[in-house]
Amino acid sequence: MQPYPHVSISTGRGGDGSEEGVGGDGGNVAINAINLNYVNASPGITRLMSVRARHAEYNSSRKDAPLSCLEGTRVHILEDIMSWLALTEDNAHPVYWLNGLAGIGKSTIATTVAQRAEEKGVLGATFFFSRGSRALRDPHTVFPTLAFQLAQSDNQFKSVIAEALEKEEGIEEKGLLRQLEGLIVNPLLRIRRNHQHPTVIIFDALDECEERGATDILRLLFSHAIRIPFLRIFITSRPEFHISSVFNQFENHKKTILHDVEASVIQQDIELYIRTELAKIPQRLGLSMPTNWTTEAEKHALVERSGKLFIFAATCIRFIGDDRALAPREHLALILGTHSLEGGDPSEVIPYKQLDRLYTRLLRKSLSDSNPRLVQNRFQIVLGSIVLLRQPLPLRSLAKFVEKDMEVVNTVLHHLQSVIIPPYDENDAPRIYHPSFADFITSPSRCTVPGFLIVTVPEQEQQHALRCFRFMGIYLKRDVAGIEDASLLNSEVDGFGAKVANALPPEAQYACQFWGSHMSYVEVGDEKVMGALEEFAMRSLLWWMEAMSLLGSVHTVGRMIQEARRWVMRSKSESTLIAILADAHRDKNECTAAVSVSIPIYSHDTALYKVYFKETSGSIRVLQGMDSQWPRILATFHGHCSPISSIACSKDGLKMASGSYDHSIRLWDVTSGFLIATLVGHTYSVNSVSFSPDGWRLASGSIDLSIRLWDATSGIPIAVLKGHLGSVQSVAFSPDGLQLASGSKDCSIWLWNATSYELIKKLEGHVGSVNSVAFSPDGFRLASGSSDSSIWLWDATLGTPIAKLGDNKDWVRCIAFSPDSSRLVGSHGSSVGLWDSTSGTPIAVLRRRSSMICSVAFSPDGMQLAAGSAAGRNAVAFTPDGLLLAADGISVQLWDPTLDKPLQCRQAL
Repeated sequence: MQPYPHVSISTGRGGDGSEEGVGGDGGNVAINAINLNYVNASPGITRLMSVRARHAEYNSSRKDAPLSCLEGTRVHILEDIMSWLALTEDNAHPVYWLNGLAGIGKSTIATTVAQRAEEKGVLGATFFFSRGSRALRDPHTVFPTLAFQLAQSDNQFKSVIAEALEKEEGIEEKGLLRQLEGLIVNPLLRIRRNHQHPTVIIFDALDECEERGATDILRLLFSHAIRIPFLRIFITSRPEFHISSVFNQFENHKKTILHDVEASVIQQDIELYIRTELAKIPQRLGLSMPTNWTTEAEKHALVERSGKLFIFAATCIRFIGDDRALAPREHLALILGTHSLEGGDPSEVIPYKQLDRLYTRLLRKSLSDSNPRLVQNRFQIVLGSIVLLRQPLPLRSLAKFVEKDMEVVNTVLHHLQSVIIPPYDENDAPRIYHPSFADFITSPSRCTVPGFLIVTVPEQEQQHALRCFRFMGIYLKRDVAGIEDASLLNSEVDGFGAKVANALPPEAQYACQFWGSHMSYVEVGDEKVMGALEEFAMRSLLWWMEAMSLLGSVHTVGRMIQEARRWVMRSKSESTLIAILADAHRDKNECTAAVSVSIPIYSHDTALYKVYFKETSGSIRVLQGMDSQWPRILATFHGHCSPISSIACSKDGLKMASGSYDHSIRLWDVTSGFLIATLVGHTYSVNSVSFSPDGWRLASGSIDLSIRLWDATSGIPIAVLKGHLGSVQSVAFSPDGLQLASGSKDCSIWLWNATSYELIKKLEGHVGSVNSVAFSPDGFRLASGSSDSSIWLWDATLGTPIAKLGDNKDWVRCIAFSPDSSRLVGSHGSSVGLWDSTSGTPIAVLRRRSSMICSVAFSPDGMQLAAGSAAGRNAVAFTPDGLLLAADGISVQLWDPTLDKPLQCRQAL
C-alpha cells in the first residue's frame, strides 16, 4: 500500500512559515482530498478556515506526518477496524479506541484507516495531534477544524454548518461544549442519513493534546457526539491515565490494546517492513550493491531487537540509510555489533529497553568527535531546545535563541538525522521524528550516555526562561510596531501583520508568549530568574502587554501575570515585584497601544504608576478626581438569579465555582472573569461545592438529597451519588483526591470512593444535621460540624472517631483546617472557635458579629482568617495567591485583603 499522494498549492506567505506565523498576504492553501476549494466559501466557512489548525488532516504536507501501513502489514487489526466501521446495527459501538505504547505504530494505522475510509467515501474529518505544534495540541482548535473539514467533504454538511455559523456569530471561538454542539452535533443531527452510510471522524495521538483538553474532548464526545446515529469516531492514544480514566467511565466503545497483540503477529509485520526497506537502501543512496545485501541473520537480529516497536525498526532504517555517511554496512554493524546491544537479551519484555539502547548507540556515534565535552555541551543545548520549546522555531531563529552560530546548530542536526527531522532551509523548523525520543532524552533512568548529554529539564527550563527575558529586553519598547495611533484596533491598521513581523521576529514572539511557561518549571526563588523577572517588570512589562495584543495573545496575559506573581510569592520575596505584577494584572487591554496611554489614569500610589509614568511624558494628565489606590474590589462575577450559598476555588487558582439557591452551579475563570459553564442538574438549592485537588472535578451537594460530580473544565456531568435521606449540606474531597466526604441533614457523614463513586463507609455519631465536613490538608483527619453543637474529628482512613470538640449551645455551621493542619476553626452561632486539631485543646474564641457565621476560611499562609455571615457576605474562600472571594447576594466579589478588610478578616492566632 502506497502512502496517499499529497496535492498542494501554496499561495502567499503565512508569517514565518509556521501555522502560528504572524503576517503574510493570504496564508497557505492546501488542496487535497478533504479541502477541495475555498473560492465560493460562505463568510462563516471562511471564519472557520481562519481559526482551524492547519496540517491536522491525515494527508497533510507536514514533515512529520505518518505514512500509511506497508501493504501486507497490520492486516488483522485493519480488518477489525474496517469491520467495526461497516457495522450497521443499532447497538454498534460508536467509538473505537486503539491504544498502545509509544512507537508501536498507532499513527501509521490511523493514517491507513483514514485513507481506506476516504476510498470508501465515508471519511468526514481527521485531527492528527502533535505536541510540537501549538495549533495541533490546542483543544480549542479541534472542533472548528473538524467542522471545516466536514464542510469541505460533503455539500450537505457544508450547508448546515454554514447556516449554524450565520446564526451564531463567533461560535468558533467559544468554549468546547458550545463549539461541539453548535458546529458538529446540532448541524449533523439535521442531516437525514442512516447507518448504511456512516461518517467517520479520526483523532490520532490524543495524548499529544493538552492534558485537560484531551479529557474534555473525550467527555464531550461520549456525552454529545454519540447521539448522531451515523457518526463513527476512531481514536488512537497512548494508555495515559487521564485518557484511560475517561474511557473506563463509559461502556459504549470498542477497545484494542495494540501492545497486547501477540508478538509473533507484530514481528511478522516488522519483518516485512525491514526486508522491504533494507532492499531499497542501495538504490536510494545510489550505491552499487545488491538488493539482498544483508544476511538473513542480520535481518532476524533487527526484527528480534525491534520487539513490538515499529519506531525501533524505523529508526534503524533511517540510521542505516543515512545519506550523509553513505555507509549502510557500517551503520548496520554499529547497530548490531558483535554482541547484542549493551549485552542485553533481545527477548526482554521491558517495553523500551531495546529502543533506549538503540538511541544510546546512535547518540554515542554522534558524539564520536574530538573535544567530546564541547560537542556534548552543544548537543545538550540544541537538543534541549528542540525537545523542550513549546513551539518549534525556524532554524535561523533557533540559532539566535540558543545563542549559537548557524554552523554549530547545523552540525548538531547533521549528526542527529536519525532522530531529528532536518529543516528544509533556515526558515523551516527542526523537529523530533517521534515523541519517544523526547521521553528518552529527558529521562535520567533511560538516557545513560556518558557525560552530560541528557537534557536536564529544570536546568534547560531555567535557561529558556532567561533567554526569553533577554530577547524581550532587546526587542520590547513602547509602540514596538510603530503604529502610533492608539485609538486603532489591530484590524484597522494597514499592513498590520508586516509591521508586527518586522518588529518582533520569531524568537522575540516566542519569548513573549512562553516565558511564563518556562519559568513555572524553574525552582522557586531561583536567583537568576528572579533577577531577570524583576528587570523585566521594571523595564518591559507594559510593552510586553502591548506586544501580546499585537500577537493576538492578550487573552493569556492575565494568567501569565498571575502565575508569575504566585511564583514570586512562593519564594517569600518582600520586593515591590509582587505589587507591580498585581497592578499589571488589573490592566488587560485588547487594543494595540492602549496600555501605555492608560498609565496616566492608573492610581497614583501604585507601584506600576511610579515605575512607568515617566515613560508617558507628553500624554494626557489627570489633574483631579483620581483615587490614590486601586479599588478594593478586583472583580465581580454576575450571573445567578438567586442568592449564592457556597463558593470554592480550584487549587491552581484559575477557576471558581459558585452554588446557588437557583439550583445551578456556575464555573468561572478567575483571571478573566468569564463564565466557563453553567451546571444544571440539581432540582433544589445547591448547598455546597468542592473542587478535587487536581482541579479536574467538581462535587456539589443539594437539598435534593444528591451529590453530583462534574468535569470542572467543561461542566459535563460525570456522576450522581444518591443514598442520603436528608439534604446534603456539605461535600469535600480528600487531599489525594481519592475520597469524597458528604455531610447531611440525616445526621450522617458518608465517605465515597472518588474514582469508582462507590460508598466506602458511613460515619455516625452526630445527633443533628451535619452542616460542614473538611479534610485536613495532610489527609489524616476528617472534621465534621453539626447542628448538635459539636465538632467531631475522625480518622480519615479508618473512619473511626478521634475526638469530640465544642461545648456550646449554638449550631456549628462551618469548619476549616489551617493550611498546615495544626488548627481547626469552627463557628458557633455568631462566634468563631479555634482549636489545636491534634490535641483538641481550645486556642481562642473570636466574637465580632451579631449574626450567624456561615462560612470560614484560612488564608494560604495561615496568617488570616475570613468569616462570612448570614447578614452580609455569607460565603468566603481564599485563592492560592491570597485574594479573597466573597458571595454578596447573587454575585461573587474578588477582594484584595491587603488593601482593605471588607469582611471579618482577623489575624489567625
